[in-house]
Amino acid sequence: MQLIALFLLILLLASLTPLSFTVCASETQGDISYSGPVSTPREAESAAIRNAPAYNTALAASFIEDMPQIRALIDGAEDENALTCFGEARPSEEAFQKLEGEISRLSEGGHKVSLVMVDLATRSGVSYHSAIPMCAQSTIKGIYIGALLDERPQALEENGQYMHDAVVFSANEPYHCLRSIYGSAPIEKWCREAGVDTGFASDLYPRTYTARDMFKMWTRLYAFLNSKAQGSPFASWFADSSCSATKKQLGNRFPVQTKAGWESGLDENQNYDPYAVIPPQYTDGDPANDECAINDTGVVYTENGPYLFVIYTDHPFGVFKDYVTVNPLYGLTEVLYQLQASLTIM
Repeated sequence: MQLIALFLLILLLASLTPLSFTVCASETQGDISYSGPVSTPREAESAAIRNAPAYNTALAASFIEDMPQIRALIDGAEDENALTCFGEARPSEEAFQKLEGEISRLSEGGHKVSLVMVDLATRSGVSYHSAIPMCAQSTIKGIYIGALLDERPQALEENGQYMHDAVVFSANEPYHCLRSIYGSAPIEKWCREAGVDTGFASDLYPRTYTARDMFKMWTRLYAFLNSKAQGSPFASWFADSSCSATKKQLGNRFPVQTKAGWESGLDENQNYDPYAVIPPQYTDGDPANDECAINDTGVVYTENGPYLFVIYTDHPFGVFKDYVTVNPLYGLTEVLYQLQASLTIM
């Protein structure tokens, strides 16, 4: 009887244990404990964003109510066969041709490119193959954590270190633990609010996801990042997240909030190889689902106002060493900004 009573007591105590007290919450990376609030001192910002001016938070917040109309605009874009403009504003011919040229360059050798960009001030933008399923990779991490904090603000105190490292360093284990601890309900809620199939939330890393649907999820994240409710430090983490071509290319000129995702293409010495092929053991065996990827998603707060973007490709990307990378998307992120700057109401 005593053993039975002890067993029942253990079950009772287990049922009362807070969510943050899990196997995941006790893990460490180096000297950093992941459980509890963020305790890592913020490192010096990268050179890419060190001199960026602060963005106009009131102006950014003024676009929050426009997000449903922005999503409807994207749904109406027809871009199956060509780079497509939509909305009342149109880019200059020069900027449009530069973007076409970058897409053509990245498409050489049978590679796939998919993108969406919308200027919030004019509700205008461009899209290219945005409904083609692509490999989303770690671009989902920021979306999940935003949805989690929206649903459960206290999670920042419970497991803030997980969140910090999943956004800033794109660390896998902290993100996996967050999913294990809190489940998929928060991101499913955001899917419903953004008009995205909740199947997006079922996998840690959606393997066949579209730029169009990820863009819709970013409209939800944009609203959260710029709402009074979310506050610091979550939004600031996106300003210096790892391996974002947009951050590296534009971050010293404009404030950015981005989340990249990648699947590495490496040679035998672990260096970037632009012609690398992902070994079969790292793929899922589906020939329609190329596991190579270098992606970038986010918002840029330019002098012309903010624009949201999603870029998906199937280019290989070397795992960075000391944050030094060769990123195929630098040129594309630059001309995408130039196109936004050239938009004119017709």
